[in-house]
Amino acid sequence: MKKKQNKLPEFFINAFYESKFRDNLFIVKASGAVIEDDEARASLIKNIRELTLHGIKVVLIYGGGLAIDAALNERGIEIKKTNGRRITDGDTIQVIREVIGGDLSLKVMETMQRNDLNGLSFNAIPANWMKVKMRPKTPVDFGYVGDIHDIYTRPVLRLLKTADFIACPCLAISDDGDLCNINADTIATALATGLKADKLIFMSNVDGVKIDGETAMMITSDEIPQLIEKNIVTDGMRVKMENCADALAAGVKRIHLINGLRENALHCEIFESVGPGTMLLKEEERESYMNEVNVQKAIGGK
Repeated sequence: MKKKQNKLPEFFINAFYESKFRDNLFIVKASGAVIEDDEARASLIKNIRELTLHGIKVVLIYGGGLAIDAALNERGIEIKKTNGRRITDGDTIQVIREVIGGDLSLKVMETMQRNDLNGLSFNAIPANWMKVKMRPKTPVDFGYVGDIHDIYTRPVLRLLKTADFIACPCLAISDDGDLCNINADTIATALATGLKADKLIFMSNVDGVKIDGETAMMITSDEIPQLIEKNIVTDGMRVKMENCADALAAGVKRIHLINGLRENALHCEIFESVGPGTMLLKEEERESYMNEVNVQKAIGGK
């Protein structure tokens, strides 16, 4: 009979993760589907607290599209979009101000307190983090939508010296002082790229990238163009893959796409040898990653 392997002592496992992740920077983007769900939001904040206890710095960027649409419908304000992108007119930006900058921002703060997560929660991206200009009115007038023209890393890193966790919604202040809406994926990718983050994590209501009906465990930078060319990834996932390719090329080490509605989704993706989502990395990192998987299997038994 094969003898069952004993699990390594907890202190050894903790020491492994401390050495692996200490002083890492993770940028986490949570979709509205995740942040608006009380259980998913609580699970996310609990998992982020665990990350900070391992010495990881975390910046959370979140959206709230479903809540915005619900509020617009309730007030009889037309929802305007073109090619899937929201047109943020004067009435819409006022609703976004209340929903994202107000209600959801407060819910994040409340959840932080309930889960004993120390950190900072803003109701908009601090103005000294990014150079933001209002999007040109042609060929499409998107209204109060901003474009990121630069990332100022020093103010972000200065805050991260005093706080292990910072949360921000997808609102920003333009150079002219106007509140504007920016896609949360765009903000997270820009910050991860500018700060050379160790991980960029997208949390939504889908299980990573599907290939032939199965969630892909790993996709390398060399495989992304093939997935796009063969129409294996389309629409919103295609755009995300293109952004991921740019982020990897700019120096982001690892990118994860996971379903944030699953319990302890972030914990499972980071601390299990093979997480439930999809990992994206540079082709030359493939062998190194597989070695990490084997080490994690050895110490964690998963």
